[in-house]
Amino acid sequence: NNQISDITPLSNLTNLTGLRLENNQIRDITPLSNLTNLTGLGLDNNQISDITPLSNLTNLTWLMVQNNQISDITALSNLTKLTRLRLSNNQIRDIKPLANLTNLAVLWLSNNQISDITPLAKLTNLTVLWIGNNQISDVTLLSKLGIIYFDW
Repeated sequence: NNQISDITPLSNLTNLTGLRLENNQIRDITPLSNLTNLTGLGLDNNQISDITPLSNLTNLTWLMVQNNQISDITALSNLTKLTRLRLSNNQIRDIKPLANLTNLAVLWLSNNQISDITPLAKLTNLTVLWIGNNQISDVTLLSKLGIIYFDW
């Protein structure tokens, strides 16, 4: 909840395990790419469009990047320890990169441009899912998952 735009000074804090930078003016998250000990990262409500620097952060168990300008989530495909992922209010169309994140239990995807949710079929640990305000017409595959809370 500040006006932070430059996070370069954080790049050497390699022992950090948790970092919350919500509600700022951050566009470039490249300085976070070396923070490989992070298990939790909050970047909601910024101006981020490129999340490629997150691809090395394989120890993340939770990641919050809602209310940004993200369209490509390919960088998340290796973050297999994630259990909670918040991607609502972005410009995401393709969620295929989430297909192998089988530890996901809670997933926020509301208010994007998603039409196909078949990549979620393998997410058998998923119990909470928010997918409202997208372009999804078929949710039948969700009956095969153990979802206990579903917001469409």
